[in-house]
Amino acid sequence: MRVLEPENRVRTGIIAIVLAVLATAVGQTFTSVPMLFAQPRYYGEFTDAGALHAGDKVRISGIDVGTVQELKIASGHIVVQFAMGGNVIGTQSRLSIRTDTILGKKVLEIEPRGEQPLRADGRLPLSQTTTPYQIYDAFQDATKAAAGWDVNTIKQSLRVLSQTVDQTYPHLSAALDGVQRFADTVGKRDERIQHLLGETSKVAGVLGIHGEQLNRLLLNAQTLLAAINQRSQAVDALVGNVQAVATQLQGLINDNPNLNTVLNQVNTVSDVLVKRKDDLTNTVRELGKFVASLSEIASSGPFVKAAIFNLLPYQMLQPWVDAAFKKRGIDPENFWRSAGLPAFKWPDPNGTRLPNGAPPPAPDVLEGTPSHPGPAVGPGSPCSYAPSADALPRPNNPLPCASLDAGPFGGDGGFPAPVDVQTSPRPDGLPATPGIPIAGRPGAPAPDLPGTPVPLPPTAPPGARTEGLHPAGPTPLPSTFAPGLPPGPPAAPGPGPQLPAGPVAPGRTGDNGQ
Repeated sequence: MRVLEPENRVRTGIIAIVLAVLATAVGQTFTSVPMLFAQPRYYGEFTDAGALHAGDKVRISGIDVGTVQELKIASGHIVVQFAMGGNVIGTQSRLSIRTDTILGKKVLEIEPRGEQPLRADGRLPLSQTTTPYQIYDAFQDATKAAAGWDVNTIKQSLRVLSQTVDQTYPHLSAALDGVQRFADTVGKRDERIQHLLGETSKVAGVLGIHGEQLNRLLLNAQTLLAAINQRSQAVDALVGNVQAVATQLQGLINDNPNLNTVLNQVNTVSDVLVKRKDDLTNTVRELGKFVASLSEIASSGPFVKAAIFNLLPYQMLQPWVDAAFKKRGIDPENFWRSAGLPAFKWPDPNGTRLPNGAPPPAPDVLEGTPSHPGPAVGPGSPCSYAPSADALPRPNNPLPCASLDAGPFGGDGGFPAPVDVQTSPRPDGLPATPGIPIAGRPGAPAPDLPGTPVPLPPTAPPGARTEGLHPAGPTPLPSTFAPGLPPGPPAAPGPGPQLPAGPVAPGRTGDNGQ
């Protein structure tokens, strides 16, 4: 059998050996070609190495991106060469040497900053790097700080501290005993404390479940506060109005010193109403039935008659009934007292009546002027109430209330005399005399009125200040308003049937018997 062999085995072997050597050489130096597998290098300047070594990790935001390649000593600082793989940082980035493990292993931490990227072989200056604070730095700072201490002052301070501790030893011992007892109590209450912590955990769980509701509550509260801030002007106006109301109330209390007595009476009335609560309820219930019946009665016919008894007390209604329906026989002084006319507003007994026979006006008062700014009669003074029956104004004493020091509802007194009420006492003045005849009842004299009567004026109409009590007399004389004018023509007859003319009474004219 023939073996297949090349024609020149020596040449073939040499070519194979050369190719193997070339492949080995290229494989050993392949990574040293910069254009193929080279990584960009960056540099950072530090004041000291900070225990950083070549081969330590380079980290960005907690992720390892490269290693420290080399540390070189430059003039006054250290230059650290490092690589970051394919990551890019800005020119404003910061470098810091941090401790990675408890054994002191360091790591180069990068904080990316800036928008302009840092080029390859770029360098970060000392102002953008930070070295760790080590133990020798602490000792160096402590040595610098202690260099300026005053040793004698420190000794004196320590001596004073020692004396203070010696003096407070008994109290300190008691305090420590208290702390020990507190610790014992906490130890005895361990189960309760655990239970309390468990309940607290449950509360925290509930709060966690309702967290969204709490968030909405806080948001709503924020919205409410915003609305209150927007309404601050309205709130300020409200506060101002409340202050004004308080001022008015204060003035009301100052102007009415007897207000406390009135409030006490109102309190008494309210107590009576509370005691009669059931009676009032029954009254309202029965009144409802009565109103329903009255409505049915009023709606069932063309008219209805109703009588209401005891609607108001007799003492309140009678003067008004007399004035409205009788018109006569009313005693003016009783009427003024019943109406509550203040004493200083009563007719002046030394004045002159009006031309129509009415009583004279009240005495003049001085108030509302620069020289007399205040009221002529103070609120709550005796002259601000109706006078009693034994203290009515008379010619010799037109204002008897001026000598009193307390009103009808009591008080602490001390009211000054109303000097601004212009009265003129006359011991020989004219007493009350009968008034106009129309004020008297038929067959009885007219009630007495204060003041000086005046005669009727010449131009008064016939029958003034009187009222005829007998049947009508003869026809009055023709009017002199338009003398010389003849009577007008009779009215033209209407288009319909005419009524027969009525009889004419003697001494009358016209065709209707008038």
